[in-house]
Amino acid sequence: MGDYNLESVQTFDLHAQRYTEKYADLPDYDGHYLQLLAALPAEPCAVLDLACGPGQVAAFLAARRPELDYWCVDRSAAMLEQVQQRLPQARCVQADCRDLQCLPEGLQFGAAAFCFGLSYLNEADAQRTLAELFRLLRAGAPLLLSSVAGDAALSGVQVNASGDRVHSFYRSADQITQMLCAAGFQILAQAVIASPASASLQTEDVVLLARRL
Repeated sequence: MGDYNLESVQTFDLHAQRYTEKYADLPDYDGHYLQLLAALPAEPCAVLDLACGPGQVAAFLAARRPELDYWCVDRSAAMLEQVQQRLPQARCVQADCRDLQCLPEGLQFGAAAFCFGLSYLNEADAQRTLAELFRLLRAGAPLLLSSVAGDAALSGVQVNASGDRVHSFYRSADQITQMLCAAGFQILAQAVIASPASASLQTEDVVLLARRL
């Protein structure tokens, strides 16, 4: 398969503007962002928006807690350009979420969001990324994770009319919850909601608020 994830990232690079227009502002998720907001530490801290896309979670939080130190990490340079336009104060880092050794040594985050990145990782890489999140978060730090939930049989390459390819991986809500718990997180709240009307495939999204043990 080679670096399947890089092929997906290249497609996101090509369509970053269109993706932002479709998905950057989804009010159905505001309630879940508010849950993360309520779980943020009262004192200043660093907040990680991993596989940030256009930075919708960081932007939502920064509008309400502007004093926090927001780090937006994505493998797509074009997505990070979208973040910089929307949230110029964010620290943008182009990095593979499976290996975050490029972040400053000793940096610990007081909270994190990992929204829909899991949907583009196979089992081994998903576990590796969750282990990176566990390593980078302080004990007790909240994590908001969302992912497309669906039958594993749907997993595979999705190809658009232009021939651009994205590798998608589907798991049940229970499987996603179990993966997060196995990585050292405690689930605080969970919900399953319909995917946005703008999504190319109508499935369900699982949204989990957890904390690092």
